[in-house]
Amino acid sequence: MRRAIFILTTLFIAFTLNLSAKSLSVTLTDLGSKLIHSLPGDTLIVEPGIYKDIKVELKAFGTKDNPIVIRCAKPGDVIITGHSSLKLAGEWVEIDGLFFRDGTPPAGSSVIEYRLGDDVANNCRVTNCVVDSFNPSGRETQYSYVLLFGRNNRFDHNSLLNKLNLGVTLIVMLNQERDQQNFHRIDHNYFGPRPVFGSNGAETIRVGTATQALQSSNTIIEYNYFDRCNGEVEVISIKSSDNIIRYNYFNESQGVLALRHGDRNIAHNNFFDGKGVRNTGGIRVINASHKIFNNTFYRLKGERFFAALAVMNAVPNSLPNRYCLVENVDINGNSFIDCDHISFGVGSDQERTLEPSDVRFFSNRIINSHISYPYEEISSVKGFVFTDNSVKLKKGAKLPSGFISDESLNESKLLESIPVKREECGVSWTLNSSLNTPELSNRRIAVNPGQDNILKAISQASAGDVIELTSEGDYPVSGDIFIDFPLTIKASSGLKSRPVIRYNGTKQGNIITIRDSGELTITGVALNGMSEPGKATAGSGISTASTMIESYLLVIDSCEFFDFPEGNTVPVRGLKNTFSQKIIIKNSLFRAISADAINYAGERDDAGKYNVEELIIENCSFNRILGLGVNVYRGGSDESTAGPIVNISNCSFEDVCNKERGSVMRLIGPQVLNVSGCNFSNSGRAGFSIRLDEATFEKVKILNCNFWNSGKILSMTGKVVEGEMLNEKPQYIDADRFDYRSHKSSKLYTKNIGVR
Repeated sequence: MRRAIFILTTLFIAFTLNLSAKSLSVTLTDLGSKLIHSLPGDTLIVEPGIYKDIKVELKAFGTKDNPIVIRCAKPGDVIITGHSSLKLAGEWVEIDGLFFRDGTPPAGSSVIEYRLGDDVANNCRVTNCVVDSFNPSGRETQYSYVLLFGRNNRFDHNSLLNKLNLGVTLIVMLNQERDQQNFHRIDHNYFGPRPVFGSNGAETIRVGTATQALQSSNTIIEYNYFDRCNGEVEVISIKSSDNIIRYNYFNESQGVLALRHGDRNIAHNNFFDGKGVRNTGGIRVINASHKIFNNTFYRLKGERFFAALAVMNAVPNSLPNRYCLVENVDINGNSFIDCDHISFGVGSDQERTLEPSDVRFFSNRIINSHISYPYEEISSVKGFVFTDNSVKLKKGAKLPSGFISDESLNESKLLESIPVKREECGVSWTLNSSLNTPELSNRRIAVNPGQDNILKAISQASAGDVIELTSEGDYPVSGDIFIDFPLTIKASSGLKSRPVIRYNGTKQGNIITIRDSGELTITGVALNGMSEPGKATAGSGISTASTMIESYLLVIDSCEFFDFPEGNTVPVRGLKNTFSQKIIIKNSLFRAISADAINYAGERDDAGKYNVEELIIENCSFNRILGLGVNVYRGGSDESTAGPIVNISNCSFEDVCNKERGSVMRLIGPQVLNVSGCNFSNSGRAGFSIRLDEATFEKVKILNCNFWNSGKILSMTGKVVEGEMLNEKPQYIDADRFDYRSHKSSKLYTKNIGVR
């Protein structure tokens, strides 16, 4: 009888709550105050509007059967911008349809936090929301889009787009016991493109930290779409135990799902499609008792830490934040199709000497007609057990025990298991997925010699225009030529000499400064660094702005940089905390320069940061350079990125950097470096022609170069030189006129060394 009365009372209370539930229309500004009086089952409908510089702080308590719902009247029409953020605490609260756009959170905050002050959210949900381009002015400012605290929260069907600054996009926080064993669910979200950042700290999702590795998070990450998430090597970084990562799709993402710290994590039924793009990867394995099964790895080109599958060596007696032993791991039922690298013992070096133990690799399928062995054995695989693996490899492949050839393997059938589609992830009211790209006009704007004529032309230019310098002569500018959209500056064809741009402002500036959104192609032009009487000296020839959030592009072709008389006035450079995806410098002349000629060494904190992803210097001449000819720096031993990539070919260095302990090229830390066909003459005599500080895993190659009365090569490994190096006195076509092309009678010409 008492039980019947209790059930009736419970039903009566629930019925009463439903009867009293109300729907209320509010502005976002008034939402917090109205929410205080809300009861379980209430719905607050947020009116459309643009809300700027607003801290949305919400705390409410619904119930499982009657949550409090905060819904936009029309998804996407409640726009939050400026210095704004959302903080949520309480129980059973659902937020639906907010649009964060073109802003930045208040200092010390993130955009969305499941926490308000000392209180956290439990059993709460954020759905159908967008965070797009919520970036600071400088890329070095660090914060996340989303921080998950508390327990049993859900983040689903949201779109996170265009994050350009330092910081993980979404973090599951495990700082306190109340945040652990959280059983959060992160599902059906769209994580939009994130460009290569050039340092550690640009993951898309991170669960925990190294100090929380042994804590159980129990987070589920499922049915998400990761689209070109290239920030760093770890797209998803698992740094805790007992998580499940399943049914996700990774599209062209230059990175991996990293089981970085923690035990007993499960990764299954994920789909990794690299589409043949470099550095696209799959799963990297560290620590113990993981289960990795039924995943599909397709067209992945990454190697080492970026491999389709990378099982790592460990550090003996490792501290939690290094590399713990891989042991008791099951890897089974996975499909590897046209992947370049399945690697065991990754990271093997003098520190990471402990090989994986009790790794069971079974019932996997490998299809690749270009390889003759199913995996790479970087260190011993005696701790692996291979059974029942089917392969379809290059004809004549010799297979180890546990692998059998199976010509019946069907690629198309193995690719049928797509776990989730793009249109099923993120919000349904916008499919924005990439940075806005302006339409290019390709309009020609003719400019004659004269004071500030270039500045006047650029003030009227738009994206894609061509500023054409019509004749020889001087084009002085009294202020920086600012480049903040795609633009070409070129000389008219057929001119007898290059038009000359000179800085003659009253306070120091650069001749050309690249700012956010800048893409510059400059062709056939000379930049003179000598100041005019009574005028300021240019800070640089071509430089970046001191504060930038976006990466930029630069192409220099057939240009001349001369008479830069100050020790800090660099013709071409990138400043600290700026980043270029690609820089090409070709067919150009650098002469009479007191500073470095080309400097991308602004990052000096030895944390693996660098200023340019890919640098190409080809067919250039350097003469009378007091500083370094080429200076590139990536310090430290961090392995979170795959750059910079540096290619220097067919360049001539005559009388470059002969000061004590100097070097013609100072190339510290490029992970891929090729120096070929270069001529060093009367250069680096009191130091080195090439100064390196390469790690054993970096791909560094120097070949077919000439060293005449010049310094040698300083190498950490002594394994960078390939083939014969020459010691020939160069013969130039006309050095007096700065024509350093090799004469046809010169041995350098026949060996394809030097400028062509």
